[in-house]
Amino acid sequence: MNQSFRIVISGGGTGGHVYPGIAIAGELKCRLSDCEIVFVGVRHRIEEKIVPREGYRLKTIHIQYLTRKLSPKILSFFFSLIIGLVQSLIFLIRFRPQVVIGTGGYVSGPVLYAAHLLRIPTLIQEQNSYPGITTKLLAPRVNRIHLAFEETIQHLRVKDSSLFRITGNPVRLPREKIDRNLALAKFNLQPDKKTLFLFGGSQGSAALNEALLSALPQLSPEIQVIWQTGVSQFETIKKGCDALPHWIYLQPFIYNMIDAYSAADLAICRAGAITIAELAQMGLPAILVPLPSAAEGHQEKNARVLVDANAALMILQQQLSPKRLSQTISELIFDVNRLDSISRNCRTFYRENAAAEIADSVIELIEKN
Repeated sequence: MNQSFRIVISGGGTGGHVYPGIAIAGELKCRLSDCEIVFVGVRHRIEEKIVPREGYRLKTIHIQYLTRKLSPKILSFFFSLIIGLVQSLIFLIRFRPQVVIGTGGYVSGPVLYAAHLLRIPTLIQEQNSYPGITTKLLAPRVNRIHLAFEETIQHLRVKDSSLFRITGNPVRLPREKIDRNLALAKFNLQPDKKTLFLFGGSQGSAALNEALLSALPQLSPEIQVIWQTGVSQFETIKKGCDALPHWIYLQPFIYNMIDAYSAADLAICRAGAITIAELAQMGLPAILVPLPSAAEGHQEKNARVLVDANAALMILQQQLSPKRLSQTISELIFDVNRLDSISRNCRTFYRENAAAEIADSVIELIEKN
């Protein structure tokens, strides 16, 4: 296909919504020789850091998060929704894309709806087993819906089943781990120690950070840590680590996750859909601590699928204590046979061609229209 193509990808607020778009964009760039891709997001959110770093242009619109509680903020949300819709319409009319892709988060709502009003072909990529509110509201109005879980279909009011594709979640990682010792060297860590990798999503997790900080004095000094704290807690955790005997690599945010995954023997993390997809690709054993406030408990549902297949361990946040965390880490991280078994089982959840199949759908929509 030699003509020039313009594609919009909208999704943001968390890395779990941004990184699938990055993976899809990368696949489209490989397929279409002349392709301009613009991301739409919100100012002061994680997409402002990630998207330009990945080499794509970011257009921001004004839209606020919809609170689930009755409060005056609901009125300001609807006001911002109107502004965001108008901004989206103006941008799409000027940019004239052939396809608009939504990867979730509240920012994708006005962009997808504006594309629907302008009769631009649209595609949704939903990461979780229980769909977000944007997906539920706009699924009946889009041209193609890509899902990670077949059970998601029952939560969507879409009469035409031909719109659905079960493709798994696209991830932006290279297909294979890099050499472990090379990865460890990038973090100034030792090859003869066991490596724990804690990350609480793109914004960090106070609950995970505080639990590990309190658990570390109970852990063997033969355990070293790669630790993504999030921006808001970095200084606090840094001070708390000063007196510990462990080797610790501490950062607010880690961009090159393939290095951390390749260096780690065990992860402690949330159970978002993209996190699980990346763990599965890397075959990295993990202690999953689902975010209790996730809509409809979808993170716990995600985690239980892996736990039932002996592909991960889970500690619910209300049961997370320094003692339980340190015991679980100690029992697992030195048990090579158990780690190998969990790793093999985890890999069975990896869908290798998710980004490629979504790119196929995008190209089909372009050709039809």
